[in-house]
Amino acid sequence: MYEDLNIYMQKVSEGDKNAFRYIANSLGEKMHSTAVKLMGSQYADEADDALQISLIKLWQSAPLWKKKGSLEGYVHRIVFSTCMDLHRKHRNNKEFIDNDASAKINLQDDLVNRERRRRVLNAIQKLPNPQQQAILLHYFSGYTQKEVSKLLNKSEKATESLIIRARKKLESNLPQNLKEEFLYV
Repeated sequence: MYEDLNIYMQKVSEGDKNAFRYIANSLGEKMHSTAVKLMGSQYADEADDALQISLIKLWQSAPLWKKKGSLEGYVHRIVFSTCMDLHRKHRNNKEFIDNDASAKINLQDDLVNRERRRRVLNAIQKLPNPQQQAILLHYFSGYTQKEVSKLLNKSEKATESLIIRARKKLESNLPQNLKEEFLYV
C-alpha cells in the first residue's frame, strides 16, 4: 500500500483530483485519529478542522512533494504541524468565562488539559525530524514499530533507536506527571 500511495501522490502533484480523493480516503481516518489524539478528545471540532486544513495543505504542497520517505509519514507531519498551529491559536485567544461556577471549573480543567498537551507537543517539536516522525507515528498514530520502520524506510533497529533516543530526550524535558501520561502508555 505504501508504494501505491506514493504513485497516487505523484499523480496528485500533477493535479489529479481523483488520485487526491484516493489518498484522502485511504489516510483520512488515520489522519483524523491522529488529530484527535493531538488536540484532545474533548476538542473533536478542532480535530475535524485540523483534518480539513491538513488535507488542504497536502493538496497545496503536492507539486513540491518529493518521494524521500513514505507519504504517510509526510501526511502525519502535516497533521502534527496543523495541530500545533491550532494549539498556538487557542493559547493566544482569550477564553469566554461563564458566571456559572461549574462552567468555570470545566473551563479550568479544559485549559489545564490543553496546556499539558501543548507542553508535550512543544517538546516533541524540539526533537530532530526523524525522531519526531517516529514518535508521532508510534505513539499518536498507533503504528507498530515495524510499520513505522516501513513508513520511514528504515530498518527496525534504526527505528527502535530513533524511538529510544526521542523518549530519552522527552523524559529529560517533561515533568514527571506528563512523562507518565504520555510516554508510558
